[in-house]
Amino acid sequence: MKKLLLILLIASVVLISGCVNNRAVKTSENRGVTINSFSASPLQAYTGEQVLFDLEIENIGGTTAKNVQADLFGVEGQWRDSLGNIIDSTLTKWGSIVLKPPVPSRNIPGDFRITQWELTTPDIPQGITANLPIEARVTYDYNTSGHLGVKLISQDEFRRQQLIGEQSSGPAFVIVNSNGPLKLSIPERYQTPIIVDTESTAQFETYPFRIQIDNVGDGFPITPEDDGRIRGIGGRLQGTIDIFGPGVEFEDCLGIRSGTHIDLDDADILVRLRQIGQGSLPVACNIKIDKNVWQGRPEDTLQFIFNIRYRYYVSESVNVQVVGL
Repeated sequence: MKKLLLILLIASVVLISGCVNNRAVKTSENRGVTINSFSASPLQAYTGEQVLFDLEIENIGGTTAKNVQADLFGVEGQWRDSLGNIIDSTLTKWGSIVLKPPVPSRNIPGDFRITQWELTTPDIPQGITANLPIEARVTYDYNTSGHLGVKLISQDEFRRQQLIGEQSSGPAFVIVNSNGPLKLSIPERYQTPIIVDTESTAQFETYPFRIQIDNVGDGFPITPEDDGRIRGIGGRLQGTIDIFGPGVEFEDCLGIRSGTHIDLDDADILVRLRQIGQGSLPVACNIKIDKNVWQGRPEDTLQFIFNIRYRYYVSESVNVQVVGL
């Protein structure tokens, strides 16, 4: 009897595990939390009838989403709740949940959530059919990590390679981004190695550099300011920028004039991504190199490490036709 119970227990565990892991692993280079579906049932209803709104979301990016919140817009002051009361505010679900990202190497999908709202259609006069758009907006805190590597080469080494027709080892630049709606990129004109002039008498040499933070997702960052407001139409980016390499430090980057670490909250220039859609934010960074460190050094690598935090939203809409009675 005990052996039979053990077999049944193992079979149950296997069955449950199979059900859990049977969900397909979805990943996206350019998204974080995505709306898998948002629907209304029925899509056409009479005044006073109930409509069920169904929302499913999933984290398909590369980092953990925090403080995930779902809001239903377009119902305030018109639709009614299950008790017949006029809805007097935006309907909110969740607010503090955490969604872990997928792990494709282990066949583990990202966390997902499902929620519903059942509401009563508003009063529409007889003989009129109103088309009412309802929007589901999902807002969450996310993180983009990025690594940017740029080739550094001394002027002597550069000339030597030119004379003998030798190619510099490794690429001139390398960009690695975590999966998510914001990405780091380099404009084409800056995709060249930095040549360190070791022949001049000055101890330091300054090099201008430009990096872009691109919104490649299907939503928009809306990180509020310290007073809780969102300035303009964009969101503030938070986080850190670090620089590594022999003899390198910041000369003038977002108002920071020395050191190898920048906290975006402490920078003189606030970093805001203002453009809607495929917007980009240029970050101009002057770096300086101590050429004393470069005496006898042929090549090396300049590394930028970005850790950007932001609040982001995505949305979907559905239209419900309400027939007046």
